[in-house]
Amino acid sequence: MTTRIKLSEKQEEIVFAENVPIYVKASAGSGKTRVLTERVRYLLSKTNKKVLALTFTNKAGEEIKERLSDISEIEKRVFVGTFHGFCQSMLENHGNLIGLAKMPHIFEDETDRLKLVEQAIKQTPSYAAKYKRYDKKDLTNFRYHVLNFISKVKRKLIADSELEQHTDDENIVLLYQNYQDILRSQNAIDFDDLLLLAYSLLVNYPKTAALYRRSFFAICIDEAQDLNNAQYQLLVALANDEFTNIMMVGDPNQAIFHFNGSSPDYMDKHFIHDFNPVIVELNENYRSSKTVLSAAKKIIPDAEDIAGTVKEGLFEIHCLEDENAEARWVVNKIKELIDSKTHDDIEGSITYEKIAVLARNKYVFNKLESLLDENGLPFYYKMTPGSIQFESDLMKTFDLALRFKLNPQDTLHRNRLFKLLPIAPVETTELEVVASELNKGMGRHLLEIVIRLNEDGSNFKRELESFKDDITIQDDNERRMVLNDIEELLKHWLNYAKKTDNKSLPQFRNAMALGQTHPLAQHNGITLSTVHTMKGQEFDIVFLMGMDDETFPDYRAIRSGGIELTQEKNNLYVAFTRAKRFLYVTWPQKRLMPWGDYKNRKISRFIGDFEK
Repeated sequence: MTTRIKLSEKQEEIVFAENVPIYVKASAGSGKTRVLTERVRYLLSKTNKKVLALTFTNKAGEEIKERLSDISEIEKRVFVGTFHGFCQSMLENHGNLIGLAKMPHIFEDETDRLKLVEQAIKQTPSYAAKYKRYDKKDLTNFRYHVLNFISKVKRKLIADSELEQHTDDENIVLLYQNYQDILRSQNAIDFDDLLLLAYSLLVNYPKTAALYRRSFFAICIDEAQDLNNAQYQLLVALANDEFTNIMMVGDPNQAIFHFNGSSPDYMDKHFIHDFNPVIVELNENYRSSKTVLSAAKKIIPDAEDIAGTVKEGLFEIHCLEDENAEARWVVNKIKELIDSKTHDDIEGSITYEKIAVLARNKYVFNKLESLLDENGLPFYYKMTPGSIQFESDLMKTFDLALRFKLNPQDTLHRNRLFKLLPIAPVETTELEVVASELNKGMGRHLLEIVIRLNEDGSNFKRELESFKDDITIQDDNERRMVLNDIEELLKHWLNYAKKTDNKSLPQFRNAMALGQTHPLAQHNGITLSTVHTMKGQEFDIVFLMGMDDETFPDYRAIRSGGIELTQEKNNLYVAFTRAKRFLYVTWPQKRLMPWGDYKNRKISRFIGDFEK
């Protein structure tokens, strides 16, 4: 089989390489996804075995699947998904070996995990008394401190017997153990457990690891700069010094998931040391303009090679009086661009869909959102895919009741369910008992629907569609929210049902938790997005708002300094390279603070000397 698209000489070197470890050091716009996809296509032409393609977002996985959709039986021949999705698949198939009678339920929500931390604290006498004396702020900070320690332990794959070597506070070890006990008692795991348990499976059951090695012809990892320790060690355990047909593709300068314990070192140092790969640098640019790349080089000088770029493009920095003036300038410039219809640097017509407005934090958009509405300009917020965040209390009740039905041991969500229902808590593992305590009304009707749902979900759509017709809520806004929630849930169900033949409600809930059911639909209008959410996407025209110091970089990073400030610079580099052709950077000289006063601002330290 030959590739369907034209590749450069360097890209061909990667795509058609023999079965050896390869490290592709790819700069922004150099065709990383194209190289990975075409490599997979070529490998499939050489074998009847499967190829494993691991990504860091469900969206990236969907894009790879779409590019390979012309290959017959592609779903059976390639596993494309996130590390967490791959680990979930391993545990569903082989979890019995490590004591999982069935796949545990996934507690994906941070609020849920913080609640478990609070329960663990109350069950740890050495902390409980001190914890009660904390004020609200200290309580919150302490819960996050504990949760961060728990995540660190799991990401670093620290054995229980070694925990005390990694902290000066021996009591926090007790908190970790209590947290894990609470999870187990509720037949649940958290996100980090998916990696931890899958790693344990491969290490303790080498025959299972060997089975996977025999099943896969090659492994390809996208955005490998975002690997953390658990993910890299999972790969090492899978390979076991025997499997070498591995390709990593990434850009060290685009590592922005530092909060998850990730580091480009796993790609840039550990992979090189452990696998001795062929290293190929991709520095051709098929996406950005010269002016945008020149600006990006001022942030990270070694990051970009401007050679080979064709389009001149545009880069401008504008200082405005305040946030109102900044938002007005952006809106007026968007209207001007739309009215111009075309530009030599931009292919086709200039449309709202080719424009994105980015910011470090979402609050920066407050003034802009109002002005876009006033001017009738279409826009939408790009959200991170994941579980549904229901708006209506009625559908929050449905979600909690469904969790309780599927996992009667889940006391966390059972207790939340009682808080939403007008009845006193009842010690029970049966949803029918809860429903019987309710008077006739929408809440009871909804619980009865959940009770009737079949394990395989065969009546899921029918029951929810029927419920829409039975809603008797008088308040128009609440009724609208319930209907919107149901529509959103049915989209997730449809997206899940299309991807699997053996449907089940427990599997559906876990798939939602991992973001695998999110309807990756196209939206119309100008895209508003935080920089973190925009990773992996590019637009012809990008506005970057709020480039005042302490907004970008964020004031917390300035206080911390060191790696946090370096991370902010990487974030800015990513923001700049989201622009294919035009990049407009704006910042306000004054910003309205939460307590009502205006505060004078300075230009971001990262771009202050751009025009010198």
